[in-house]
Amino acid sequence: MTRKLDETKAKWPQIAAALEREIAAMPSGERLPGALALSEEWGVSLTVARKALADLRERGLIRTENGIGTFVA
Repeated sequence: MTRKLDETKAKWPQIAAALEREIAAMPSGERLPGALALSEEWGVSLTVARKALADLRERGLIRTENGIGTFVA
């Protein structure tokens, strides 16, 4: 089942905002779904999911360890 997005707005900021709200309730070090899982969950392209994660990473909310996963910072 995919989550709903407002089709009149850009998708990646909506996903990033939703993830930011979820991250606020998670402990540091908690593992997050990867870009592929997010793209399937939200029904968006892999590029859109990656852009949402990149935004969160640039703002210091998450960290990615290559080959291991994405985690709450």
